[in-house]
Amino acid sequence: MENNSEEKLIVAKLNDKIKFCKTRNKIVNTEFLNMYQENILRKELQRIKFKNYIFTGGYEEAESKLLIIYPDKLTEEVVTKNVQNIIKAIRVILPNEQIGKYQHKDYLGTIMQFGLVRERIGDILVYENCAYIIALQENVQYIKDSLIETKKFKKAKIEIIDTKEIEVRTPEFETFKITVNSLRLDNFVSEIGKLSRNETSKLIESEQVSVNCKVETRQSKIVEEKDVLIIRRKGKFIIEEFGNVNKKGKQVVMIKKYK
Repeated sequence: MENNSEEKLIVAKLNDKIKFCKTRNKIVNTEFLNMYQENILRKELQRIKFKNYIFTGGYEEAESKLLIIYPDKLTEEVVTKNVQNIIKAIRVILPNEQIGKYQHKDYLGTIMQFGLVRERIGDILVYENCAYIIALQENVQYIKDSLIETKKFKKAKIEIIDTKEIEVRTPEFETFKITVNSLRLDNFVSEIGKLSRNETSKLIESEQVSVNCKVETRQSKIVEEKDVLIIRRKGKFIIEEFGNVNKKGKQVVMIKKYK
């Protein structure tokens, strides 16, 4: 594996977790990982042929996951059944007058004011009438108590639940097509964001674009199908599918934007 300094740090922390698990004969877990961090760990675990682990975010389609490493005396089935001891969820049910008022950024922004690092919190599932905030078990009570004290959510019904009680709804997307001259990142950012070349360059160079949760400053980075692009102030997009090349020689691409 070709590592940069960030990747080396992630792998070093993984090795520390594995050593602790083996020497103490105990289950250990990381904090929540983004897609980029998860991919690094998966590759390293495969490289070293380590088998005693699972990734979980509390529900099947979770984007933010943590890694759980377990000793030989346990089975994956036993560890999976005990995930509820590591991850919990907070359900926020809004009063009628607040239904449809809050978005993902409202919940995350409020929680970040409580002094927690982002890695202590997993996915936040937001619906018109409620939200589910997934977090490490040791933090959920603090988050719940803090939310109750806020102006935004003091009238909401807030409770701690097992993640198996989360009502996962199908996410809504806006689908559209773009055409690009090549599969370089700057072409996608320019077309998706309706930006000039100069605006695109500045946006990428100022670290406001990420690919699969990793900030990307290379304009020439090649984009692949199923990559997830986050463009600051523009939104979150999935490169759904490459279509045919049109008569002008441009690649047709299907894009899905998270609503």
